[in-house]
Amino acid sequence: MNATNAAIGLWVRVGSYVAQHLTDGHVPGVVAKAYGTASQAKKLVEVELWHAHGHTCSRCPQPRLGDYFMHDYRESGNLARSEVKARREKDAEKKRRQRAGTSPTPPPPPRQMPFDEEPPPGDEDAPPEETPRPPRRTAPAMAGIPADWEPSRDDVHAANTARTDTGRAPLTADQVDVLTRKFVRRMTEERRTAAEWGGRWRQWAETERPDQPHLGGVVVHLPAGRTAAGQSTADQRSAAAFDLAAQLRAEGNQ
Repeated sequence: MNATNAAIGLWVRVGSYVAQHLTDGHVPGVVAKAYGTASQAKKLVEVELWHAHGHTCSRCPQPRLGDYFMHDYRESGNLARSEVKARREKDAEKKRRQRAGTSPTPPPPPRQMPFDEEPPPGDEDAPPEETPRPPRRTAPAMAGIPADWEPSRDDVHAANTARTDTGRAPLTADQVDVLTRKFVRRMTEERRTAAEWGGRWRQWAETERPDQPHLGGVVVHLPAGRTAAGQSTADQRSAAAFDLAAQLRAEGNQ
């Protein structure tokens, strides 16, 4: 059975939504309707790239009635919600420490005098000791943008949150890649410098109108039947679809 390019386009767009919103492979029915048509969703269920409520796949969880689940989502290398949040918290804590200029270990307590309970009396006529000033922190050096610069997960999340708040559609993973290449090229051409590029990229992404990818009319042929090793057609179709998405993204980066 074949999946049309329109159905694969729905699979890719919803896959970006699932990865961005950390749904662990679950596809809300309202999202499927917003990104495609009922016939496209039905086609994805028929070729077993998606599961509807009541499916019999032993490896995939059961979605709620009206929702869907992306077949073999975790087996295809996608991180779980808990793993992504743990990474984000670790990165955020690291950035907080860097901004504060603190180390993870607290400083040792001041040493006490070994015998006297009180310090010896000082010379009352001596001038008071001047308190040393803390060293001044140097500002980060300004530099041009690296050719391979990419926004962090927090940058993408903040930009999409701002776009949603202002009525704009959130950026898909492919749109983030295209917009980032355009941003790096513009900053390079204008010879801009900065100590940190995440803030400038977020301002760019919050208002930029991304280019829409062109969807052709070809039919994507997914493998059918069962291999000698006993791999099901659903597994083959799911693996082929994930490979197709990676290929499309690689072609967009050229």
